[in-house]
Formats: sequence, structure tokens, C-alpha cells
Amino acid sequence: MAYPPQQQPPQYAPGGTAAGVPQVRRGADASSVAMLLLNVPLFLGSLLVIWLISRALPSGLDTALIIAWLASGALVFHRPTERSLARMLFRMRQPTGAELAALQPLWDDVTRRAGIDGSQYTLWMEDTDELNASAAAGHIVGVTRGAMRQPPHQLSAILAHELGHHVGGHSWALLLGIWYAVPVRMFMTVVKFVTRFLFYFTAHLSCLAAAVFVLVFGSLAVATFLTFPPALALYALPFLLAWAGRQGELRADRFAGQLGYGPVLMSVFAGWQAEGHDDAARTEGPVARLMSSHPPLHQRIRALETFVS
Repeated sequence: MAYPPQQQPPQYAPGGTAAGVPQVRRGADASSVAMLLLNVPLFLGSLLVIWLISRALPSGLDTALIIAWLASGALVFHRPTERSLARMLFRMRQPTGAELAALQPLWDDVTRRAGIDGSQYTLWMEDTDELNASAAAGHIVGVTRGAMRQPPHQLSAILAHELGHHVGGHSWALLLGIWYAVPVRMFMTVVKFVTRFLFYFTAHLSCLAAAVFVLVFGSLAVATFLTFPPALALYALPFLLAWAGRQGELRADRFAGQLGYGPVLMSVFAGWQAEGHDDAARTEGPVARLMSSHPPLHQRIRALETFVS
């Protein structure tokens, strides 16, 4: 397979930053802001759940519970908490000496090109042969065993993409949204379980009882949407959040391209395409495609062609 021509690495200025590459600052780009705004309804739903729970607590403890929950989002940026999340939630491990010796110089080169202090981030390993890498929480960069088998220049391009996620704020915005949505998601899970149990219980008694149950709950749902039509927008939230995730992937690709890794990243995507990574998506229905958090590879390649001279 013929890969796109490789760009020459940027020349470094005396300060260590690549000449012509502006120093960048971490923040929240449009994708992160969109993700945070889209999570506001879930956040408010969770706040309502926490408030209802607090009503059962003694005076003083009720307010403390609400304040503690509101403040708990700061743990996303707490380094010891990040390490615990890496191990328990993301199922990562610290790299061995040999793995770190291979990864660290590549990471240092990528962050130096961006004018960013790479020591602010920690490199982690995922024990899977899947060719992938990830940016998580505020300072975690995970690399799989499969990605470690990539040529160094391609692994550097993948790391540049993950740095783009951190610079754009995608990783912490995603985790913050997930964290603050936990109470309302747990509440909805309980509601679904209870609803199904009651339906099957009434169906076991008689078809008439089941019909009455469906009629009552259906009437409540219709009344809710007629009283508060914006509630219908909640059904669109999963699709909008997936769209924001796809935009974040394209922005991270663009960041890597701006650092000079565009052609190399294109070659990575072309290789994945040749291996059939997009084949399964072609058989999926429109709903599954709308729920995907990653754009198809051909779309990512087209977006990166801007950086090919």
C-alpha cells in the first residue's frame, strides 16, 4: 500500500518549541463546551436525585451531602484519584521500564513540538492487542500493547492525537459529564427495573391488569411531555453527545496535523482501513452510526488532507 509522503519534522527554536508552531495552552474547545452544555440536563437530574436523598438526612447533613457531591467533580483533576481511576476504571497499568524507555522519548518529542510540559502527564499501558491509545481524566495517556508494535513515527502521531484531546479538554469534559450523570442514571436504572417488574407482575395476573398498567404509565408520560415539551429533547441527548465526541476526534486529528503529524496519521488511518476497521460500521443501521463516538476513517483522512503539502 502506498502511503502519503512524510513531512519533514519541524525545526526546533532555541526554546525547544518547533519553529512555526505556536505554544498551545490547555483549555476547552468547542467540542468540550458542547459536551459540557449537553450534560447540563443530566447534571440537573442528578442534582434533583441528590436533593431527594438529602431530604431523608438530618438537618446539616442534607446540605453537606449536596455540597460534597457538587465539589466531588474536582476529583477528576486530583492526581491520586486519577491513578486510581486508571487502574480500576480504565483497567490500565504502569509501563515497565522497557515500555517507558520506548514511549517516553516519543512523548517528549510530541509535547516539545507543542510547547507543552510533557511531565504534567503520565503514561499508562493497556494489556490488549487492540491498536489504540486513549486520553483520560486530566493527565492520563494510555497506550495499548498493539499500539506499541507500531513504527515509532506512527506511534508518535497517535500520541499527538491523544495530546490534542488533553489540550482541547475532551478527556476531562467527558469524565466530568459521566461523573455528574451517575445519580440520575442509577435512578433511571431503578425506575426501569421497577417498571418491568410491575409490568410482568400485572401481566401474570391478567392481560387486563397489564393493559391498565401500560395505559396509566403511558398517560403519565404523555402528560409529562405535554406539560413540559422540552423533555422530548432528552431523547436526542445520546445522539448529540456522540456527535460532540466525533467532533472531538476530528479536532484532535487536526491538532496532530498542526504539529506536523498529519501525513503520518493519515498513513495510520489508511492502514487501519486496509485491515477492515470500518467494515463493521457499514453493516450497522443509521441509529448505530449516529451513536458512534468516532467518525469513519475515510472522513478523518479527508479532514487531514488539509495538512498534506
